Amino acid sequence: MTNIQFDPAQYDSCPICGGNFRIDTHKYNRFTPVVQGPCQVFLCFNPLANDPLHYYSHTVEKSLPDRIVYQEFSMDLGNKSVLVINNFDAQKTGIKSSKDAQPLELEFLIIPDFSNMELLKNKIRTAITFS
Repeated sequence: MTNIQFDPAQYDSCPICGGNFRIDTHKYNRFTPVVQGPCQVFLCFNPLANDPLHYYSHTVEKSLPDRIVYQEFSMDLGNKSVLVINNFDAQKTGIKSSKDAQPLELEFLIIPDFSNMELLKNKIRTAITFS
């Protein structure tokens, strides 16, 4: 099983824009169906000049705060914007082209490297093309 381990100091900033997260704490997660108990959701909606629809979130269980179990982020691929959904417990990635669309389900994870956005965009385009 692949898990993203991270330093709790990273809780303070979005890996895409560096902005501060809004942190929601829930007794039961209403956003992420994979988490059944208490959790924290880290959200960033800071509009960027080059990406006005910027969105990033990840969810951690309160009992395992150093392990991301669910992650979502939007990505502008040039001709369209997509929402990438990583379910680390199920080891699957979903890609949605619109809010109401059914996700294209991939039987593998797309592990994001936000330090190289062009490489990440190419990885997502390739996954869409060959799936």
